[in-house]
Amino acid sequence: MECKYIEEALACYNMADIEASEVILLRHNENMTFRVGKEYLLQIHEPVEGFQVRHIYEGLDRLAVYETEFRFLAYLKAQGMVIREPVENCKGELITKLNGGITAAVSRWVEGDSLDKVELNQEHYYRIGALTAELHKCAEGFQGFPAVSYDREHCDRIKEWIREMEDSGVNSGYCREMQRACDAVGALLWRERDQFRMLHADLSLSNILLTKGGLVPIDFAFLGMGHPMFDIANLFANMGELSCRQKIAEGYRGAGGVIDYAALEACFVLSILGGIAIHFQQWSRKDWFEDRMKRWCGEIMEPFNRGEKLFREDFYLIHAGER
Repeated sequence: MECKYIEEALACYNMADIEASEVILLRHNENMTFRVGKEYLLQIHEPVEGFQVRHIYEGLDRLAVYETEFRFLAYLKAQGMVIREPVENCKGELITKLNGGITAAVSRWVEGDSLDKVELNQEHYYRIGALTAELHKCAEGFQGFPAVSYDREHCDRIKEWIREMEDSGVNSGYCREMQRACDAVGALLWRERDQFRMLHADLSLSNILLTKGGLVPIDFAFLGMGHPMFDIANLFANMGELSCRQKIAEGYRGAGGVIDYAALEACFVLSILGGIAIHFQQWSRKDWFEDRMKRWCGEIMEPFNRGEKLFREDFYLIHAGER
């Protein structure tokens, strides 16, 4: 088996007789995620090396945050959404504490393909937007705490992390632009805090399943309170084609969602800043990183800091291609 905690975790769920060949590593980012047999999914809460989440969870009890996640999933199910259902361990707990302070959780397997492994058409993107609107509607009224909050304080923590990044040799001009962007995003989120609700906060093609019954959101590890546009912004940040963004917006509106352009642009900036903060140790070793930093600052941070719009009404990135 690929992780020393697997056998211990499975024993806590009366699954110790599962053969090693039936435990398959699916991915390793913020968690190690395994398929166990045909019925279960196991997550061991240990991030891959270089995956930085300090700015997300600082000051929070991680175990309590995981419990909020499961309460939120139960809330979504009660609203009629299809989600991966958590499984209790032998003690009747949803979170399992392993030796060494590591925690784990098991949920029921949902059969389907993640959208990053599917050849997508425009109808798929429309349905992604509609799913996001449904998620936001179903989340209304949920009051689970503690939880991550993607707010001004979150921006301040990213800003502090950027100071450390500058000390590691990153271009000081880029760092100044990103820090200014943190301040501007934080100010807008403070003004819009009455719009906050619980979000997925990590929507991407890899976190949405295509099942026989439709689209199903998965992997709520980064869920938290924030502006609804943060989920849309994360989708936009991971999709370069204009037509994809347009269809997502069309589906979101068609299902009752409202696009707030000012909040969308601020959240789009936050999505990029957050991605850099999480992946810097990994990305900074890549040949493309320096050029990408130049583009992020020239096409997004600098115009945003000057008070210029990032998106046209049709969601075209206005400053794309500038240096």
